[in-house]
Amino acid sequence: METRIVKGDAIKDKIFNDVKKEIGMLKTKHYGTPGIAFIGFSSIPLSTYTIPYHVHLAEDAGFNVLTEIKTDDTSEVELFELIERLNHTDDIHAIVLFQPLPPHLNPIRMINKIIPEKEVEGFHPQHMLTTLMPDIKPSLYPMCLPTALMELFSEANVKLEKDQEWVFVLDDEFITNSLTNMVVKSSASKVVPPDCVVTYINKNSSHLKSYCKKADILVVVSKYPEYIQNDWLKQGVCIIDVYSNLVKEIPSKNNPAQLSPIIRGGVNVDSATSIAATIIPIPGGLMTVVLPILFRNALQAFKNKCGVGKFNSVF
Repeated sequence: METRIVKGDAIKDKIFNDVKKEIGMLKTKHYGTPGIAFIGFSSIPLSTYTIPYHVHLAEDAGFNVLTEIKTDDTSEVELFELIERLNHTDDIHAIVLFQPLPPHLNPIRMINKIIPEKEVEGFHPQHMLTTLMPDIKPSLYPMCLPTALMELFSEANVKLEKDQEWVFVLDDEFITNSLTNMVVKSSASKVVPPDCVVTYINKNSSHLKSYCKKADILVVVSKYPEYIQNDWLKQGVCIIDVYSNLVKEIPSKNNPAQLSPIIRGGVNVDSATSIAATIIPIPGGLMTVVLPILFRNALQAFKNKCGVGKFNSVF
C-alpha cells in the first residue's frame, strides 16, 4: 500500500500570507497593529527553538510581539500577576502560554486566568465549553487543533466515513492533566463524526496493542518518541501524530556552529509506511498548521476590538 504523508506547509503559507496581508491592510487604514504576548519557560524541552520561531513568524506577519521567558521557580502568584498585567495591556490582543508548564503550576488555572478575549488557542475553559456545547453560544475563535486537522483533511482529501473507530493514545500524564485531557476531548468533539466509535486509552495499558489494531483513525499524543510499533497497526489506518519531542540536537548543515533540533512524534513514520494509508506526521504535519491558525485567531482578537469583520472558519 502506498502511504500518503500529509504535510502542512502549503496550508501554513496560505494562512500566514493571508494574515500578513490583512495586518498590512489594517495598518494602512489606521486601525493600528495587533499585539501578541508569548509566555514561556526556559527549561521546557524545545522552548529554545519554539519560542524564537513563534516570535520570528509573528513579527514577520506584522504583529507587535512581547516575550516573557520565566524560570522554573516562578510561583503561581507571580504568573497570575504577569497574566493579569497583560490582560489589562491595551496593545496586547492575544496571550499565548506555552505548554507544558513546570509541574508545580496547574495549567488549567493558568489558562483560566487569561481573559477569554485574549486566549486565542481555544484552551480557556469557556472556549472549550462552547466548543463542546456550541448551542450555548458561538466560540470567539475556532479551536486551533481541530481547525488545523480539518484543514489538513480537506487539503489531502481525507474522507471520514461512517462507523470508523477512532483511538486516542495518550500518556498517563496527559490523561491526568486536566487541560490536555479537555483539549483532546474538545478537539475530538469537532472532528470525529457522530456515528463513529471513540476510545481514549492510556499508553501504559496492557490492552494498548489490541486497541491500536482496531483503529481506523489512530491519534497519538505521547512524550515517548516513535513508541507505536508497526505490528500494532491496522492495514489502511490513518495516523495523526500530535506531540513534538526533542530527540537530540545536531550541528546545522548551513552553520555547523549552531545546533538544529531533531523532532519526532509518537509514531515512526518509516516503519508505518506501506501499512498506513495516511500519516499526518511530527514534524511537518498538524502542528505546522496550528501556528498560522493561532495567528489568524490573534488577528481576529484585534479585529474584534476594532469592530472589524471576521475571518471565515471551517466550522
